[in-house]
Order: sequence, then C-alpha cells, then structure tokens
Amino acid sequence: MRRVLLVLALVLAAPARAAWFTDNGDREALTVLRDKPAAGLSATEVALLTAANRTGWIDIPACGWGSNAVLVNVGGVDYAITSLHLLVARLPGDVHCEPDDPALFYPYAAYRGPGDPALRELSRVTVELEPMPVNFTRSGVAMPWVQDWVAYRLTRPVSDEIMPEGTWGAGQPRGAMQWSSRQHSAGPVWVLGYDGRFHRENGWQFSWQECGQRRQRFGMAVIYFSCDISPGASSSPIMVMEAGEMTLQGIVSASMEPWIGTDTALPESALFWNLGTASEGMQRRLEHHAAP
Repeated sequence: MRRVLLVLALVLAAPARAAWFTDNGDREALTVLRDKPAAGLSATEVALLTAANRTGWIDIPACGWGSNAVLVNVGGVDYAITSLHLLVARLPGDVHCEPDDPALFYPYAAYRGPGDPALRELSRVTVELEPMPVNFTRSGVAMPWVQDWVAYRLTRPVSDEIMPEGTWGAGQPRGAMQWSSRQHSAGPVWVLGYDGRFHRENGWQFSWQECGQRRQRFGMAVIYFSCDISPGASSSPIMVMEAGEMTLQGIVSASMEPWIGTDTALPESALFWNLGTASEGMQRRLEHHAAP
C-alpha cells in the first residue's frame, strides 16, 4: 500500500506527462457515435450517449483550471464530482484554486466539438456551483487515493432538465449518473470525457473507450484500468454497464507514465495500469452530507 501511495504522489506531482497505452484500442470521438443512425446503435452505445449527458466540465476562472465532472443526484440534490487535485497542488497547504473560488459547471460540455453550431453554443451554457465542495482538504497530491475527489453542489438542479432539440434523448429528462450497485474486482469498464492528447489530435471534444479494470484483493479503493489517458483526462467517469445503463465505478485520478513511459504497450501487470478513485467512498460521504 505504501508503494502505491508513493507512485500516486509521483504521478500527480508530474501532471504534464501521462501514459498512452497503444495496444488496447483507440479512443473514439463522441461525435462519431452521436452521428450514427439511432436504430443501428447497440445497447452499449445507447448507454454511452446517455452517460455523456451526465458528464460535464468544471471551470474555475479565478485560477484558470478546469476538469471533467460527473453529475450525480443524492437526496434530491445535484452534485458535480471532480478530482481533488484540480484544486490542490504538490505540498500540504499548497493549492491551485481555493475552495471558495467561484466555479462553473458546463452540463452540455459533451456537445462541444465539430458539427452543429447550435450544439456548440449549447455547450457554453453554465450553472454556478456552491463554494466549499464536499471532501475538500489541503493535504496535497500525496493524499490517499480514496481522497482524490470533491463534489460541488449545483446552485440549481439540471438532472431534471428536459434535453433540448438536437441532443441525445431530446424531450426526456437528463437524469444523473447512478452509482454502481457493486464495485467489480475485474472486467470491462468504459471511460468517457475530455482527454488532452485527443484534443491535440482531433480538436476539443469528448471521446470514449472501453478497456479492462482490476482491483487489489485487500482493498477496493483504487481502480487499475487500461484505457488510454493523457493530461486533462482527470475526473472522467469510469463506468460499468448495469441493467442497460452506465453506472459510476469511479473517476480517473492518475497515470503510471513515470514508471513505464509514454506510447508503450499495455503492461502485463495491472499494478502499472492507470489509476482511478472508486466511487463507493464518494457515495457514502455524499449520502451522509445530504442527510437531513
């Protein structure tokens, strides 16, 4: 466990570099998936498009930082979950952004990209977030992986908004990402959201990928997953397919590039795969926070 904590600290201390595994398939632009005829979509593709409506972007203008975010609803309250390392820096007490800095949530971020200008305009819609997110700490990047998340409360709900014309699920409520019914020890997962390298190669847009995950037998808090990630992918949802929809297993936290290099084949040992923070601790904390 101490070794993994040290690795995580080293990775988060060097956010400008990341692993990009090259033998497990490539990310695909969400716009490509959205442009397919609806009648020809698989159940998984339908679930991904629905999950994209529940995946957004957080921007903190005062400090110039932003990240992926996942929309959940707990106790009737909408929260946007993102990475703690969006706010904190290397050393305890050192921060990029203060927890009371004004922050914005972009609920239609998945619609930014090439295509319909009306959808690009929609992607600029913002909702203000309440200050002082749940689970904020000034512990620095060496925090245990179970702490690498925060949840901002939205100042108005968006999960019950009707999706507008031109969007996936138009005429239906957006909904919120559901928690996974259990934390899977292995099997397929899907990652969805913004990724820095994909942006450089394809323009600013969301992408997705299916890959594998593994968990340590003695603990479920850290997710080892084999999807391609690069700087900017933090806070992307790591999802499993349950009962026809994507549910939240966790969020992307860090890569293992300092140990294995860039543009390399997928390591045989899952201990050298990229890292995610599991959702079960988030669920418990938010349910306690939202309780009357």
